[in-house]
Amino acid sequence: MNNGIENGLHERNFGTMSSRKSLSLVASVILSGLVAFGSFGASASAAHRAPDVRGQTVLTTAAPQLVVAGPARLLHVDVEGARAVSLYSVDSTKGGPEACRNGAASAKRALRMNASNELDLDVVAGQTVCLSADGGSVQVAWHAQQ
Repeated sequence: MNNGIENGLHERNFGTMSSRKSLSLVASVILSGLVAFGSFGASASAAHRAPDVRGQTVLTTAAPQLVVAGPARLLHVDVEGARAVSLYSVDSTKGGPEACRNGAASAKRALRMNASNELDLDVVAGQTVCLSADGGSVQVAWHAQQ
């Protein structure tokens, strides 16, 4: 009689252990799928992210500086110094690297001195954004996305 009870308990415990293993296996498969899907999503979103372009230079009155050519987005320009700095765009379809010196400036605007100038400026294809110091020399840094 003891033997029958022990066999019944063993069968119930074996069934419980078997269902726990199955549940654990299913949970592992689901978790693995979620991890794989999450890593795919992260790599897919990273592939669509535009590359950052950062630069810095010392501007002088005689040498305007090309910042970014379109298509791009100019995020901010940091001005370090107590000199006036102007930001402007030129048509760069024919100007190439000399576009800032030779092109006709349009949409000229003054940037704040000793400050980070948040811009979020879309630069269309065929346009170039330039910086120039209005007097003396000043250090500038910028951040854009192509």
